[in-house]
Amino acid sequence: MSGFEVAGAVLAAFPIALIALEEYREVARRLDRFHKIRLEYKKCRDTLKYHQLSFTRHLRQLLLPLLVDDDKIDDLLSAPGGDGWKEPSVANLLRSRLLESYELYLDLVTEMKRVLDHIHKELAADSEPVQQQINASKDQKGTKGLMAAVSADRWAFRLYRLKFSNRETVLTQLFAELQEINNKLEKLLNSGDQDTYLIDMAVCNFWVQARSLLKALAAAWNCGCPEHAAKLLLQHRTNQNLEVQFQVTFTNSMLSCWDIWKTRISDVEDAEDAMAASMQESAPVRNTHRQARQLRRARRLNDATTIGGELLTIPPIPSSCVQASTHVPLTRPISNLCVTPSQPEGMCCGYILNDNCRYYVYTIARHTTDTFSFKTLDQVLRGEVLPQPKRVERYTLALTVASSFLQLLDSGWLPNSFNKTNILFVADADNPTMFLLDQPHINRVFDNPLENADMTSAERGSRYNDSLDRLGIMLLELCFGKTLEEQPCRKEWRAGENEKEKEVFDVGAAREWQCHVNGEAGPDYAEAVGWCLGGNRAAPPDRWRQDMLRNVVQPLKRSCDYLTNGGAEGS
Repeated sequence: MSGFEVAGAVLAAFPIALIALEEYREVARRLDRFHKIRLEYKKCRDTLKYHQLSFTRHLRQLLLPLLVDDDKIDDLLSAPGGDGWKEPSVANLLRSRLLESYELYLDLVTEMKRVLDHIHKELAADSEPVQQQINASKDQKGTKGLMAAVSADRWAFRLYRLKFSNRETVLTQLFAELQEINNKLEKLLNSGDQDTYLIDMAVCNFWVQARSLLKALAAAWNCGCPEHAAKLLLQHRTNQNLEVQFQVTFTNSMLSCWDIWKTRISDVEDAEDAMAASMQESAPVRNTHRQARQLRRARRLNDATTIGGELLTIPPIPSSCVQASTHVPLTRPISNLCVTPSQPEGMCCGYILNDNCRYYVYTIARHTTDTFSFKTLDQVLRGEVLPQPKRVERYTLALTVASSFLQLLDSGWLPNSFNKTNILFVADADNPTMFLLDQPHINRVFDNPLENADMTSAERGSRYNDSLDRLGIMLLELCFGKTLEEQPCRKEWRAGENEKEKEVFDVGAAREWQCHVNGEAGPDYAEAVGWCLGGNRAAPPDRWRQDMLRNVVQPLKRSCDYLTNGGAEGS
């Protein structure tokens, strides 16, 4: 049973106990005995209703970000334990929402189910008199039928009343356990929502760090080469990869080959490298890389360890390896990226600076090749790459592109007219005929100053609207796996005498095409496309990123999760 099914079973358990209480209240009232259990009954009923309301509110809060259809949430809550609670897609969405908190959540709702089962037992909800009364209330009408059901076992009812009155201490303890579990569930959800809020804010402000890195890179090319290019890997950033970290591939065309340098750039220095660097500064060596490894290994093993039960002492590094030469720290400023020697895989090459922010450059891989091949998203959509991406790959790519747009607009990484020709897929180094369609990049050439630094508010607003229109068209094309230019709706419009006219006609055709998205990809994907193609116009200028996160990125994530977790993949 999934965590979602358990939650439905818990929600269904509350009415059972309340029905038992209500039926006995009705019987006791008609037998003129209700005054004997009035206080215990009221206290028990109010406490159960309170916990039922708390748990229902908790479930609604949990489901709201997962399901775009409010009616479906109401249907689930009004039919606890029904078939809707068994849908794998909703259960998987719940797991993706709670992430590392999912197992704790499952433990808590399972414990709540155990406590409610114990409450049922204490209330004798499954006893024969109670079941007779429940059946009597359903199958027989009026006081006569009700009295007949109780008269058949009046002594059992008296025993139940005695048990009901005498078990107050046990019920109080069980209700206290319910309260504790509900409190933990509320804290778990609130802490998760707070984490989500902080992550969302970090995503919306990520462009500031991206721009800072771009400035640092631009300042680090101090050479006479005609141009250098950096290809930034586009990523959908979540709480698991939200640290300020970039994957950048530098490409440089030399006389007879290409130099390809794949790097990881972070604003945090790896602790191991920092430690090795400080140790190296006090004992400079002839072989920097070899001794750094020895020093790190010696530090990790803390001078001694055991092998096979015997004490093994790490010998000191021979003095012959140490020279009284100039210090060469492992982590140093990079004055010119063009001549920076590449360190072995995983090692830090140094750092670049911008406004006192350090960005540490680590080598992932470096090689030379005769040719450097890539394909654009436009070429992929036109069928120039085989095999063609499947539906789940296209939707994942749509999520990555939309998320990267939110992160990078105004950072200088995206060109003014960002479109499908700007997104690149490089060839696999081991198989140049295959292109890595799960690794989209944006190319930035360092031969001109940063753009858009002095744009007016009106210019920014116009660029923002035009860019979102182009993004909406890309999402449409990725939805169907075809270009807009191929569609009959576009051929009904004029080609346009210039680029501006063409864009206006493209948007007009795209708004006709978007009517088919719901049937093709579902309401989440349709919501994302609709917001880009005009739905964003009401967004306040200072909050468009937050609105885009809620109306585009998160719906696309739900759409991808649906496909990944069992939806139709198709082509």
